[in-house]
Amino acid sequence: MRLTMLGTGHALATKCYNACFALQDDAMGKAPGRTFLVDAGGGNGILTQLERAGIDWHSIHDLFVTHTHVDHLLGSVWILRVVCYGMECGNYQGEFHFWGNGEVVAAADKLAHMLLRPSESAFIGKRVFLHAVEDGDTAQILGRPVTFFDIHSTGSAKQFGFAMEYSAGKVLACSGDEPLTSKNFSHVEGATWLVHEAYCRHDDIERYNPHPIHHGTVREACATAEHLSVENLVLYHTEDDDLAHRKEHYLAEGRSVYGGNLQVPDDLEAFEL
Repeated sequence: MRLTMLGTGHALATKCYNACFALQDDAMGKAPGRTFLVDAGGGNGILTQLERAGIDWHSIHDLFVTHTHVDHLLGSVWILRVVCYGMECGNYQGEFHFWGNGEVVAAADKLAHMLLRPSESAFIGKRVFLHAVEDGDTAQILGRPVTFFDIHSTGSAKQFGFAMEYSAGKVLACSGDEPLTSKNFSHVEGATWLVHEAYCRHDDIERYNPHPIHHGTVREACATAEHLSVENLVLYHTEDDDLAHRKEHYLAEGRSVYGGNLQVPDDLEAFEL
């Protein structure tokens, strides 16, 4: 399976795209299969990022949106737009499944019916299915078991993460864009891969002040991953003030507390799981 980071920036990032990624059920460098999209950023830039990553939107049959903030939800309207238009034109095959908590699904349904043409939104409920998930619900995505979990957000919106067993005994987890807490450690402990937010370096905490906006630091994310025995940690949803040195600086801070494989990807960077 391949993990492609379509965007790595926080909500107001301008030098990189908002945090989102894709999972594909193929080995890196081989012909692509189906795609599972996790969040979609804040606009139609998601279509550009998919094109740059070489991911055909026709291959996306599942989209999970973690919460209703604009930098995660609004790009999904563009995914719904191209999928429904593709269905209308007869060049999108099969069904499309949209996953999210109740707040996410209600918002997406309303936006789709407000913003898409009636001939496009008519596919909702027929070939486009909106699934409101509860804490602990499971589904099959890319033929793998996925468990959705409430991260017990301290912010303004209900937020869910997920854990996917992508191969026997191997799990990829994502906690949305807020730090993990002890309430959901059980879903992530011992994970093979964890995609986790890190708004800034701990050394820059006074500059960015992430805690009041419900975010954390590189050191905090890495300490959590170390505590949970996570094998591979991917940091995203970061500030973008110094992209040229972000990787170098974040790795230096993170490796001081985390002994696993730490990754600080740029937009469009991919990993074979």
